[in-house]
Parts: sequence; structure tokens; C-alpha cells
Amino acid sequence: MRLKQLKQSFGLDTLRGLLRFYTVLLVSLPLVLAAGFFFFFQRGQVIENELNGLRESLAKERSVVRSWIGERFADAQYLARLESTQLNDFTAMNRDFAIYKLTHAPVSAVVYVTPEGYTAVDSDGSPSVYVGDREYFHEAKAGREVLVSGILGRTSGKFICIFSSPVTRPDGSFGGLIFLSVQLDVLDVWLREATAGPDGGVMLCDNAGRILAPSAAVAAGGGPLTALVSQPVLAAGEAGALYRDAAGREMLGAAVTLDRGGWKLVREEPVSLALAGYRNQAMWVALGTLATICIASPLVLRLCRSLEEPLETLAGYARELRSKGYGETCSLAAPQRMPREIHDLFDAFSDMACQMRGHIDAIERLSIQDALTGLNNRRFLFSGGLKLLSAALRAGQPCACLMLDVDHFKRVNDTFGHQAGDQVLAHLGRLLAGAVRKSDLAARYGGEEFAVLLIGAGLAEGLELAERIRRAMAEQPSPAGERTLAVTVSVGVAEVRRSQAFGEADLDDLLARADAALYAAKAAGRNRVVAEQAVPPAA
Repeated sequence: MRLKQLKQSFGLDTLRGLLRFYTVLLVSLPLVLAAGFFFFFQRGQVIENELNGLRESLAKERSVVRSWIGERFADAQYLARLESTQLNDFTAMNRDFAIYKLTHAPVSAVVYVTPEGYTAVDSDGSPSVYVGDREYFHEAKAGREVLVSGILGRTSGKFICIFSSPVTRPDGSFGGLIFLSVQLDVLDVWLREATAGPDGGVMLCDNAGRILAPSAAVAAGGGPLTALVSQPVLAAGEAGALYRDAAGREMLGAAVTLDRGGWKLVREEPVSLALAGYRNQAMWVALGTLATICIASPLVLRLCRSLEEPLETLAGYARELRSKGYGETCSLAAPQRMPREIHDLFDAFSDMACQMRGHIDAIERLSIQDALTGLNNRRFLFSGGLKLLSAALRAGQPCACLMLDVDHFKRVNDTFGHQAGDQVLAHLGRLLAGAVRKSDLAARYGGEEFAVLLIGAGLAEGLELAERIRRAMAEQPSPAGERTLAVTVSVGVAEVRRSQAFGEADLDDLLARADAALYAAKAAGRNRVVAEQAVPPAA
């Protein structure tokens, strides 16, 4: 009740008030929905797309960096298999190492280490030092290549990475090792060549998360072996993730492993950078939407005014029409939340609709019902019967048809009059109506001929029903004026077949074959039931 009063106070129970309310809603709702769409759906979609791009970029860059690392190990293996290396010819080794360095600028030094752990040949000319206590020397003695990062060179005093490969002599004994030295600051060069570059947010770190390159990230983090990649991006792994960094910024990041030395490629970027382009696009869409609303609103208001006046006129006419009291009212259940004017129209026209409905129902019954027998007429047999038969055939159900004819009906009309004949037909109609199921269709086919369509029944069930009807007709005399007449019927029975012999539809074929069986019953002496002749098998 209070809700109704509230609507009345704001004018929302009238068409005029509702049109104004929905016009205002039309202006504001698109902007609210656009903002909600961005923050709750599109924003997440943009972030997911950016994350997918980040993962794909890292996957491509990983393959390039892996190739670079593989080339360095291949170089170390090549130098370890040189004849000069195998023969411990230090002079030739110095020459070969110098030639190699001329064409491989990123490599700062090529060094040969003896089986005893001393550097014997150094392309930089550094003095011999003992490295037998280093990890790469022990790995080489075990016959394994190794990539060691972030160690302090004893001769250069700089942080270097080492690509080490063991030297195996022809007799299979350990002949020392060859290692290539790459300084950390040199990693910037090949990282820029192999990836999108340091400006793209790509960093190279070791398995402990220490940043090896680019040098700008190393310097920002406090220097070599001190600058660390944030733990959230390492935890994100190859799948990537959305997280907040130490400063509280939303970040997108992923990390992929390079397999050798536990090195990882890491890329991260602020979410604000990923959303910057979309925010500009969303702003232009919002401005376009607002401009469209400003242009469309006057047109919508004009349309509202053009609807209000004719509807108010119709509402007044409906009240006047109902006040004249044409017949009894027959109110329909009115929908909820209708404006007053539409409600008045609904009430008035529902009254008229109910009156018309009664007339229409009567007309429809007359159009499909035989007035004498109360059964369906021939028209409904061919319309409704066709639908019933089609549905049964689609469902795989059997169907049968009975064609009945009153024996010697002309003699009844000629002897006792047409009124007696009508009573006989009405009597047969009542018997048929009581004998068939609700799912079956009984109709007056024409004159003294009747048809019964049995749904879900085969030929045997049809013959059984036909015999019951024939026997009931023979045992129950029909009233005819002040007397009763013993009247019999002949019945032909047929069932649906896959192949059609008559007509274009299954119903036409079924009726024609049942009619042929009826004529056979009459020819055999009447007052009997005859089934259709079986179709002979194909030769």
C-alpha cells in the first residue's frame, strides 16, 4: 500500500510519469553500465591479454637466449677439441684463442686450465693463478660442462660469468678445461640483441634471483650480486601473475627458466601502463555515448509526448465504452506494474474479449463438430487427424483406421423417414464416442459413413474395437420415433504402412485402404468386420 502511495506521489502510476522516469534512466544508465563493464569485465580482459602477450614474448626471447648460451658452450667445446689444446701446445693455443676473440667481442677472455688446476693460457695475458678450488674445475673433472655466474675474477677483479667445458685427451684422460669468461656488464649487449632490450623490462637473473643484466637494474638494486628480482615475479613462474610490488603498485610479471646455470629471464611491467591505451579508448567511447544521448534525448521526449496524448484519449474512450454495460463483464487477471491508462484499457477490452471469446468458442465448435452426432466432422478429420498421425509416426507408434457404414441406410430413410435416419446416425455416434479412447479421433466422414483413427494401435487392436462396435450396434436397437430399429454396420479396418498406395499423405492412404476394406465387408454380406488385404511381398 505504501509502495502504491509512493508511486502516486512521484507520478509513477501514470504513463506520463513512467515515460519521464525511463527517459532519465536511459540517459544515465549507459554511462553507469559502461563504467561497470570496464571495471568488472573489460579491465580483467585487457590485463589477461597483456599477460598472454608477456608470456609469449618471454617464450620467444627464451629460445633466442638459449641459442646464445648454447653457442658459447659450443665455442668452448670447439676450443677444447683443437689440436693445440689436445697436444698442450701453449704457443698454438695463444694464437688460436686470439683469433677466436677477434670474432667474439662479448667474450672477455678464453682460458685454458691444466689438470692440476692452474691457468696456463689466458687470452688476456694474465698471470697464472690457481683455480682448482673453483666449482667449475670440479665439474670439469667429473666430465660436465657448467655455467657459473656472479663470481669475482681473480685476475680482472670484476664480476664474471664462466662457460666451462672439460678437455678430454685422446687416451680418455682428463686434460684440464677451457672456459670462456663474460663480464656482467657485457651481458647488456647480448641481452639487448636477444630480447626486446632492457627498456622493455626484461632482466636476466641467476637461480638465487640475483640480477645479472641489464646494468641499469643492477645499479638500481645496489650493485652486482646485491640487486635482486622481486619474489612475487619469481613465484609467478611461466604462467605469469598479477601482483603488487614493494611500493604497492599493481604489476604484471612472469619468469622463464633457461635450464643452464639456473638462469632465468624475467619481465614485469606496471598494470597502469597496460591499461593506458584502453583508458584513452574508453574515454572516447564515453564521450561518444554522452553526445549520442544528448542528441537522442530530445527525440525520445518528443516520442513520449506523441504517445501520451493518444493513449489518454483511448483510455477515456475505454471508460466510456465500459460504462454502457454491453453484456456481463468477464475480467481477466491484469499484469502487475501497469500504468493507470493502460490498466483501464485492459479492463475494458478484457470485458469485450471475454464476450468475443464465448462467441468464438461456439463458432470453433461448430466448425469442427458434426451437429447431428456430436462427433468431429470431415474437415477436422483431415486437419486434426493429419497432425495426430504425423506425430504418431515420428514417435514410431502404430496407427489403425476404422471405416464404418450403416447397412441399408437408404431403406431406413425410405421406410421410416429421414428423422428416423437421423436418430440412427445419432445412436451410432453415441456408441462410437463411448467406445473410443480420448487419444483416438472419431468423425462423421459423410452421410451414413464414419471414420475412427486409432493412435498407438495396430491392426489387431483395430479389429477388436471394430468387432465390439459392430456387436454393440447389432445388440442395441436404435430409437426411431416411437419405435426401435435393429440396425447393423459394416466395418473396414486398415493400418499404416511404410509405402503409400493412394493419395499423397499417409492419412489419405490409410483412409482409402480402410474404405476398400469396408466395401469388401459390404460385398461379403454386410454386418461384419473385414481387414484390409495384406500387401503381397515384392518379387
